[in-house]
Amino acid sequence: MVLSLKKNKSIYLFLIVALLILSSNYTIMVVQPFEPITDTLILASMFDLTIVLPLFFYLLVVRNRLSLITLLPVVIAGFWFSYFIVPHHNSDIFKYAKYGILLVEAVFIVIELYLASLLLRKIPILIRNYKEQKENCFYYPSTMRNALYKTFGKKKLIDFLVYDFTIFYYAFFVWKKKWENKAGSHVFTIHTKSGYFGLFIMLVHAMVIEVIGIHFLIAHFWGHTAAWIITILDLYALLWIVADYQAVRLSPIVLKDNKLFAQVGIRREIEVNLDNIKSVQASVTDKKTREKEKESFSITLPDLFEEDPQFEIELAEPIFAYLPFGKRKKITKMYVTADDKEAFFQALNQSKMNDLPQ
Repeated sequence: MVLSLKKNKSIYLFLIVALLILSSNYTIMVVQPFEPITDTLILASMFDLTIVLPLFFYLLVVRNRLSLITLLPVVIAGFWFSYFIVPHHNSDIFKYAKYGILLVEAVFIVIELYLASLLLRKIPILIRNYKEQKENCFYYPSTMRNALYKTFGKKKLIDFLVYDFTIFYYAFFVWKKKWENKAGSHVFTIHTKSGYFGLFIMLVHAMVIEVIGIHFLIAHFWGHTAAWIITILDLYALLWIVADYQAVRLSPIVLKDNKLFAQVGIRREIEVNLDNIKSVQASVTDKKTREKEKESFSITLPDLFEEDPQFEIELAEPIFAYLPFGKRKKITKMYVTADDKEAFFQALNQSKMNDLPQ
């Protein structure tokens, strides 16, 4: 757990460092507070973006797992960023550096094509594994994760891919889809009586206005390249909001086979053995205390007017919940709000006695 927290801090630190490097070089080359732009200054900028930035990426993110496949995209991206912001594209520095980068890109493309060929050969196996997992899993992320694990083995890259797949799946492919209840399961929605839909509409409207307004503002002060970079990030955030709502709509709490399954949007998911539940009671913990708890899991939705959860469920033994990008969190307590409060409480108690209502 401590190692995971340290790793996350290192990633955030790298993002801050990368933002500082990119913004400072962009300011020097585009805003040009130090004129004229000499070859020495161009060389320093290229060194910053193609050597220093990848070095920080290696030290803070990759660490002891040196891999060309991991570092090459950062080097290539850094070079092309410097190429587009530097005003003198015809400089001799770029003439020689461009040939080197193109050679690196060619090597990288060959490696990617080789990996893609390996992937394509396993696509039929992946499809078969996905269909098998779909019979046992209730939600798309766990279904896809387990199918990829079974096909390619447990690799960290899979956790990142699953999260991206999840965003695009819920954002584009489930608009007409409805929840399909499986035999022997009992489901409880968490969104129909909440104000999350109203919050969702408000956020979408705000994001649309922001995307347009920020684009023209950044274009005016920083240039069109920076404006489109920010716009792409804003559009991705909008995509995330849409995907999260669709996931909420299609992810009720499920009780089956003496287990509780829950997925809250695309933010977190958990599986609990009902024999591991120590107690279930009406929520008594105040908001400030809940915010300080580090080992709790909320099966609740944000609302315009926040209310306390309906239930506190204490666990006998800690378990782990899934967070984005494969991160896991130790859980000893859950907070739950269901649309049908009484039915959920009754079904939970009956399930513990292996008498699940049909």
